[in-house]
Amino acid sequence: MPRRNFLQILQDAKIDIKREYQRLFDLFYTQSAPDYNGRYQTLRQVCENNFLIVPFRGTCLSLNDFDDFYNYNFGREPWEFNLDYLLSFCEYSYNFIKWMSPQNPLCISGSASQQQFYLQQVKTVIEEIGYMETIEQNITLFVPKKQEAIAVSEIVAPEISYKVLEYNHYTMKGDIARKKETVRILADQLEPKRADLTAINKELASNVFFMFNNMNIRHNNSTEGDKNYREVVAKMTQDELENWYDETYQLCLLAFLELDNVERTKKVAQLKASFGK
Repeated sequence: MPRRNFLQILQDAKIDIKREYQRLFDLFYTQSAPDYNGRYQTLRQVCENNFLIVPFRGTCLSLNDFDDFYNYNFGREPWEFNLDYLLSFCEYSYNFIKWMSPQNPLCISGSASQQQFYLQQVKTVIEEIGYMETIEQNITLFVPKKQEAIAVSEIVAPEISYKVLEYNHYTMKGDIARKKETVRILADQLEPKRADLTAINKELASNVFFMFNNMNIRHNNSTEGDKNYREVVAKMTQDELENWYDETYQLCLLAFLELDNVERTKKVAQLKASFGK
């Protein structure tokens, strides 16, 4: 059976991502509700009125200024629509609405029920399409719900757990530099455990450290004349190199899970031994 792509899977599951987007768009831009003073406002208007309390506004002075500066321009019938467009709008609107609660003493208007319903609707959509929420520096992002990535994020050092999940974020696609940096960070985490990994799975250890050292991750493998130069790597296209970074990332996940399984295996062995007594 040929492999189905993600869009085909969503279509088979009867999930219409454009319709989900339009529902959220209407909730945010067109549907209004009364605030505690009886004034009817859309969620967009609530965000405009309270824009200056948003901590990630940078130096922008209004929501229009923010949209213009960061090139956010959402329409109900976008000319080019895809999954990334939906995710971008979900992240944009969700992060603003998080700060619009009437319980926030800095917030001057807003309907608690309207906001909570919107946040829950976004979460429901995100869950339906197989994504999950992750938070970095108090900013919510939505990443694919990859079980192996989730498992590894829970066992690596806290300061890099976000990096494990972020690798799957849609904005990482095509960003060779960010992917390379993430894999390099994972390489640094695995280096002290190299002997342990070799003892557990020699072939996996050999493969993962080969990639670290020969794919322009830890060494300069692409500049002719450098002692670490690899002609094969130097001649790769950006797409080919990105694909190998993706493969290396998957090898890293497997390596961390193998290492984490050592103690679990010992406990099971002890349990099995106790049955023989």
